[in-house]
Amino acid sequence: MKAPSFARHAHSAADVHPELPIAGPRRHPHWLNRDRVRLYAAAVLLTELLFIAIYLTRVLLSRHGALEPLSQDFSPVWSAAWLAAHGHGANAWHFPALFAVQKLAVPTMTLADGTLPWLYPPTMLLFVLPLGWLPYTLAVVLWLGITIMLFAATMRATVQRDAAWLCALAFPGAFLTVIVGQTSLFTATLAALGLLALNRRPVCAGICFGLLTMKPQLAVLFPLALLCAGQWRALAAWAATIAVSVALATLAFGIGPWLTFMHVIGNVYAIVDAGHAKLARMPTVFALATMAGWPALVARGLQLLSAAAAASAVVYAWRGACSYALRAATLACACLLVSPYLYDYDLTWYGIVIAWYARYAWTHGWRHFDREWLMLLWPMPLAGLAIVPHLSFQFMPLVTLASLALLVSRIARERRDVPSLPDARDTSTETGFTHPLRPHHRPAHGLRRTGRPTLGAGR
Repeated sequence: MKAPSFARHAHSAADVHPELPIAGPRRHPHWLNRDRVRLYAAAVLLTELLFIAIYLTRVLLSRHGALEPLSQDFSPVWSAAWLAAHGHGANAWHFPALFAVQKLAVPTMTLADGTLPWLYPPTMLLFVLPLGWLPYTLAVVLWLGITIMLFAATMRATVQRDAAWLCALAFPGAFLTVIVGQTSLFTATLAALGLLALNRRPVCAGICFGLLTMKPQLAVLFPLALLCAGQWRALAAWAATIAVSVALATLAFGIGPWLTFMHVIGNVYAIVDAGHAKLARMPTVFALATMAGWPALVARGLQLLSAAAAASAVVYAWRGACSYALRAATLACACLLVSPYLYDYDLTWYGIVIAWYARYAWTHGWRHFDREWLMLLWPMPLAGLAIVPHLSFQFMPLVTLASLALLVSRIARERRDVPSLPDARDTSTETGFTHPLRPHHRPAHGLRRTGRPTLGAGR
C-alpha cells in the first residue's frame, strides 16, 4: 500500500539536520545525577569548613607564629587601602611603606617568607579604599564573605538550578581563594555578572567588564568579544567606565602612582620571565615550558601562540551564530590563556566555564563525557598546590587548552549539525546580536520547547 504524500514528507526537513539525543533518566541514566552532585558537593564543603576550623584553632593555639594565618595575601589589599584612607595612597606601590602597614595586619610576617607587594592599578585602590577604615580581621572577613556569596549567587543565576548554590560554595577554586586571601572571587563575579547582563542590560555589562581592568591580564579579550558581537552599547559603557575610573583615580592619587605601577609591573614580568616565580602555581603555557627546561625564547613564543589561539577562539565563537551559553563559556576559558602572569587562584574562572556549559547541556542535551569533563575541571584549581609540585610538570594550562578546544568543537558541531534553540524558559541564552541566525531552528525530535519528552513522538 502506498503511503500518503503527507506521511512520506512529514520528516523530510528533520532528516536534513540530525537531532540532539534526549539525555536523561528515561533513556540513558548517568551515574553523576543530581543527588550525587549534591552529595559530593556537600561532602567537599564540609571538608573545607573542617579544614578552616582546625587550621584557625591551631593558629590561635600556636606560639611564636609557628603557623601562617589564613588569607595572608589579603594583607597588601588592606595595607594599600589603609594608606589611601590615611592620605598616603601613592605609597601603596612603595614596598617599604606597604610592608610597615602589613606588619600591623600580620605581626608575624617577615621578609624571609617572601614579599607581598601591591600589584593592582590605582583604579583598584580607589575601589577598595573603604576597607582601610576597618580593622584588618573585620575587613578580610567581610571581603571574602561578601565576594563568595556574590559568586555563589551569580553561579546560581547562571545555571538556574538550586544545586548550583551548593556547588559554588564548595567549589575548590573558591576555597583556594578564601584560604589564600586573593581577589579572584571578585573578578570572577564581575565577569559572570557582565555575561549574565549582556543581552538585556548591555550598559550594565559594559560597566562590569570595564571594572575588570582592575586586573588587566584577565580583561583583554572582553572588548574583542563585544566588538565581534556588535555590542556597541556595552563597548561604549566599557570604554566610559575605564575613562571615568582612570580620571577619578588620577584626581585622588595623582599621576605618580600610574608611573610607579607600570614600573612595578615591568619588574614583576621580568621576574616571571627569568623563571623565578612560583611556576608550580602558575597555570600558563609559559610556566609549562619553563618548568620543562625549555629556553626562555621558546617559552615566550608558546605563550604568544596560546594568546593567539585564545583570541581566535573568541572571534570564532562571538562572530558566528551559536548558543550564547557557549559564547560565554568560551570567553571565560580563553581569558585564562592570554597572560604569562596567572596563578592557580585565578582558576576560580573555571566556575564560569562550568556554569555556562552546564546550562547549555541541560537545555540542549549532554554529550558523552561532558559530565566527567566538568567533574575534572571542578577540583583543578587545587592542582597547583597538591599535584604539580610533586610531578614537576605544569599540566594545568593543557587542561584549559583542552577545555577551550572542546568548547570550540561543540560550537562547530552546533553550527554544522544541530540548530541553536534554547529552552523556552531560557530567555537569556538568546543572542540578541545582529548576525543572521540559521533558518532551520527547530526543537530536537521528541522535545517540546519546555525540554520535556513529548508523548507519541517516536519514529
